[in-house]
Amino acid sequence: MAKHNALFKALDELHILIIEDNMSMIKIYKNILASFGVKQVSFSTTMEYAQELVKTDTPDLIICDFILDGTNMLNSGLAFLKWLRQVEHAPNCYIPVLMATGHASRRVILEFNKYGATSVVVKPLSPTILKQRLNSILGDTRNHIVTAGRVSIEGAISHTKPKKRDRLVYDPGFLSRMVKNNENNNKLEQKPNKIELLVEEEDAFDMAFKSQYL
Repeated sequence: MAKHNALFKALDELHILIIEDNMSMIKIYKNILASFGVKQVSFSTTMEYAQELVKTDTPDLIICDFILDGTNMLNSGLAFLKWLRQVEHAPNCYIPVLMATGHASRRVILEFNKYGATSVVVKPLSPTILKQRLNSILGDTRNHIVTAGRVSIEGAISHTKPKKRDRLVYDPGFLSRMVKNNENNNKLEQKPNKIELLVEEEDAFDMAFKSQYL
């Protein structure tokens, strides 16, 4: 087990790599990060160049957009994350990755966690939320676990079991029989034609997603 490379560093000590294909968005990132005191920022608009920067510059933290090229899934933020989290790239495989997306669906978040994203930030960017995510990552002491040559993060949100269903019985005559038989509840009469309701518990993923990302 291992910790990520930026653990307990200060924001002004970080070298952050931004992977984003929109130059206007890169400028926004740079301005926001500069306001946080971050002094060293690199950027790449493609997965290929980002891979080279990881090998040569070894950033402390990566902010990676989900969709780098909407027509090419091989040049996407998720493809980069899968590449980075291969243990053959150690120690770079432990670099924390903040995935950025405007598509914060359940499926997308599950994919990020499955392939080792450290955290997720939802667009449009809020400087306050971005700073919270970065500080959270810098204090994140979760272990990185290697399984079948890939790195995952201990305790990350993953696929959950199907929703649990409980059967509740609604019996309109119950209260009146309770009053009628209040001296001996063991003699409560059983009435036919009860109505069964199916009640679903709130999904565990939904609760965890709301607490971490909303």
